[in-house]
Amino acid sequence: MKAGFATRDRGALHNGRLTVVGRLDNLFFSGGEGIQPEEVERVILAHPQVQQVFIVPLDDAEYGQRPVAVVECDDGCELSALAAWSAERLARFQQPVRWLRLPETLKNGGIKISRRALCEWVRQQTHATVS
Repeated sequence: MKAGFATRDRGALHNGRLTVVGRLDNLFFSGGEGIQPEEVERVILAHPQVQQVFIVPLDDAEYGQRPVAVVECDDGCELSALAAWSAERLARFQQPVRWLRLPETLKNGGIKISRRALCEWVRQQTHATVS
C-alpha cells in the first residue's frame, strides 16, 4: 500500500525525476502570471554577490500583486546593478519592481526568516515611502 501526506510543495516530473519547484503557499499572481518565489530566488542567488534573497508579493491595484526582492548581499553590491543583471535572466513578469536590503532585525540570529514577517516589513517600507 502506498502512503503519503500533503506537503503543499509544488513539483515537476521530468523523465522520472521529481524536482521540487517551491511551496504552493508562496505562489502569487501578477497580471495573471503565476510567480513561484523560489524559482525567482534561485536565479538571483546565482549572482556571486548575493548571500540570500526572498521574493515577496506586494499588493498592486493594476496587477494584483508584484514581486519585491529582499536581498542580503555584499556591501559593495549596488541594487540597481543587481536588478539589471536579473532582468537579463528573468521573464518580465518575474522581475522585482522593488529591491530592498535585508535588515538585520529580520535575520533572527541565523534562525529561518519568516516570509510573513518579510511581507509585513515590505508593506511598511512601501507605505513609509508613499506617505
